[in-house]
Amino acid sequence: MDHQEEQEIAPSNEGFQFRMGLNDNKAGMEGLDKEKINKIIMEATKGSKFYDNELKKDQQVNQRIEKMLQQKSQLTISQIKKAQVQVDKLALELERSRDLSRVIVHVDMDAFYAAVEMRDNPELKDKPMAVGSMSMLSTSNYLARRFGVRAAMPGFIAKRLCPNLYIVPLNFDKYRAVSKEVREIFSEYDPNFLPLSLDEAYLDITDHLEERLTWPEERRRFLVGTGNSGNNSTAKCEPEETQCTSPELFEDFPTFLPDQCHDRSRQDTERENKERTQENVLVFGTSAEEAVREMRFRIEQKTTLTASAGKGYRSHVLTSGTTLERLQVFSACSVTWGKVIAQVKNL
Repeated sequence: MDHQEEQEIAPSNEGFQFRMGLNDNKAGMEGLDKEKINKIIMEATKGSKFYDNELKKDQQVNQRIEKMLQQKSQLTISQIKKAQVQVDKLALELERSRDLSRVIVHVDMDAFYAAVEMRDNPELKDKPMAVGSMSMLSTSNYLARRFGVRAAMPGFIAKRLCPNLYIVPLNFDKYRAVSKEVREIFSEYDPNFLPLSLDEAYLDITDHLEERLTWPEERRRFLVGTGNSGNNSTAKCEPEETQCTSPELFEDFPTFLPDQCHDRSRQDTERENKERTQENVLVFGTSAEEAVREMRFRIEQKTTLTASAGKGYRSHVLTSGTTLERLQVFSACSVTWGKVIAQVKNL
């Protein structure tokens, strides 16, 4: 290829640099040296099929933009004013029709594929790892993200950013099985929840919140480390058993052999069980925040995986809010209706 041909396909705008560069809007990627990472990305990709494909996409986008700008230049002042009136009218109609009585929750599992793989292979927890292939990654753990490795990045680029990166092949049968467990919990808060993918869903918890107000405390009480069922019973010493155990994940609790159980009075045993329960029980409230906190707790108890959540009144607005910043705690959507209308007017 001669110099003239190179000039014809060479990127000539910052849009291509942005397309090829690091998108650091994922949790765990704060404060990275984007300039250094972008330089490595460009050096690793130039001349590859991935580079050529992204260049073609960028050219197609530029062509569409140019076409839209040409159409815009042909509009008269009166046409623009008429369109502005129509937008204002549409915005007013949308404002009047808004239903702010519904509570919509967006739940997204954290680094889902990578988290499942690390759970099943603990040796991966202390290594930068990603799930996918040399062609494309589906996700990465937080250690890998510190090197600039993220989802939707070719594995060969990720390897240049992090030479010690461990790439695990996709295993959708495994992910679907875990997703099923998570969705079972979702369905208890919204039987008609809307799944977006294996690890993401919208839930309308309005009806659940109304019912929740009538629930006794026992129905909102959970023992840490004993699964996702409510009103869990405490561990008891039974002579028939070879040993009596305390709730899972609490290894500091002693275990007792049958003879030891006999030596203790029933009153002492009941007192100790009650004390253990009080120390390791969680009681969730009736508010929307508490309901989502409970949901996230149950997901972690059942799968040992964590989930993020955000709240809003409409699913589409909520998506805008939760993609701006991954929420590790329950919070209200930061995108206001006024900002949405302003964006529409600027189109």
